[in-house]
Amino acid sequence: MSAGDAKRILLQRGITVSRRSTFVLVVLSIAKAVVGLLSGSIALLADAAHTIMDIAGSVIVWLGLRLSLRKPTDLFPYGFYKAESVCALIVCIIMVLTGAEILRDSIERLYGPSVISFRPVVIAVAIGSGFVSYFLARYKERAGREISSQGLRIESRHSFADVLNSGLVCGSVLFTYMGVSWVEPLAAVIISAFIFWAALTFGKDSIFALMDVSPQPAIRKAIEETIVGTPEVKGVHALKVRRAGPFIFVEAHVEMDGRTSLEKAHAIADEVEDRVQEKFKEVDSTTIHVGIHEKHS
Repeated sequence: MSAGDAKRILLQRGITVSRRSTFVLVVLSIAKAVVGLLSGSIALLADAAHTIMDIAGSVIVWLGLRLSLRKPTDLFPYGFYKAESVCALIVCIIMVLTGAEILRDSIERLYGPSVISFRPVVIAVAIGSGFVSYFLARYKERAGREISSQGLRIESRHSFADVLNSGLVCGSVLFTYMGVSWVEPLAAVIISAFIFWAALTFGKDSIFALMDVSPQPAIRKAIEETIVGTPEVKGVHALKVRRAGPFIFVEAHVEMDGRTSLEKAHAIADEVEDRVQEKFKEVDSTTIHVGIHEKHS
């Protein structure tokens, strides 16, 4: 299997995860919207609106991964991998809007407590939604780590927020029944703060990826050690590592003994490239420039 085929398989995996999660979210949003309308639960209706935003986020991630599958062109010689980072940034913006919506609703509930019918049904839907959201979040987080997808990992945080939001709905119903109305708005403020934090954290990562910021120092150091560990490589400098969507591009200057022939130098450079891409599956391209290491007496 070629490196290109392996990368396409990874991207297809992400697309499948995104498509499945979108289907599950559509079912959840319909269930919560119907029960929310019948029961008059503002909290459940807000949760349904939140899930609709999740659906928009999943669709955006799916589009980003689909674009990443496109082959490089003359206009886009490095491919379309950054489309995934662009879409991840859009998802972060959606998360900020979601947090603002929850914060606004929580403030409104301080002054206008709602009357809720069919409380057992509302609680059952909220609990069921919480369990589904939890397993969906784990599913997307695991897949996001496997393919190094920022979009899926951001979406997993969004789904974890849905778990907390489901707890908010349950709490609002129970405490409203007991006449305690201030717990629900307080929980909503905490949830909105979590959403803001997650959006800003992953939004920063997306912006850094778009600006070609080098990945974590540990990854860069591991790549450098792999290059230096190649036989007959005397040193490495001008190592540049950047992330584009789920993949990494590497460029470096390696030093070799001054007695190394040109033909052998190219063979060693090819070996370096093979070693890097074999050890780091997320590396899409490795460009090695050869320099001569002179001995001084």
